[in-house]
Amino acid sequence: MMEKKFLESVLGVLVERSQHGISAVRQMAARGLGNAVRRAPEEVRRHKEAILEALQRGLRDTTCPEVAAESMLALAEVVRKLKAEGLGSAFKDVARSTKMFFEAEPEVLRSSAFSLYAALASSASGKRSFFAREVAETWVSLLLHLRDPDPEVSNVCRTALYLCAPFLGPERVQETIITSIGLSAAELQYEVCHCLVRDAPAVLERLRSIARSRHLENGQALHSATIAVLGDILEKARGLSGSCRQQE
Repeated sequence: MMEKKFLESVLGVLVERSQHGISAVRQMAARGLGNAVRRAPEEVRRHKEAILEALQRGLRDTTCPEVAAESMLALAEVVRKLKAEGLGSAFKDVARSTKMFFEAEPEVLRSSAFSLYAALASSASGKRSFFAREVAETWVSLLLHLRDPDPEVSNVCRTALYLCAPFLGPERVQETIITSIGLSAAELQYEVCHCLVRDAPAVLERLRSIARSRHLENGQALHSATIAVLGDILEKARGLSGSCRQQE
């Protein structure tokens, strides 16, 4: 009983400090909430509305990338504990907010966003149709950031892509991603292109359109480092298309 009261008191303090005027305090409050979630899942369920409100507010903290990043890492812990069913409508809100950081300039935001998206993917069975629609929009970023200039970001992105694979189509793309152990990031991109050339040429045309505008279909500007990656992917796809025509 004493421990429960202590945890409730700590959670209350952390939620309060998530609105502190000093960004470093807000960042530590978000980290503290993530640690509390990891250690006391039952308390999370009892206080999930306050915790989610504090962490989602942290995502909107445009003055300090570290606060938003720490909030995403804490939200990943919440998602793992509560799953889609336990989050209710907040699952959709978090998923929609997270994808807006995939092309962010600070590495810490991209890394945290892909970490949170991986958690969402692994917990999305109860929201399968919704998450499949989300992945249909976000897979381009996931594919491009396999070769993110920051090694940590590229590694986390690969995990997210792997967990998102069951929500992707066509089926051959799913299989390629799931069985990609041992392939480099560039090799995996090449194999995905090979699948698209054969099974989904309309999707390749979408990639060409994105390359021309340098914006994703939701209007978000591509990260500068991924523009060259997309050009390389399309160049490989062009060669594959020619090979397929000759075989026919």
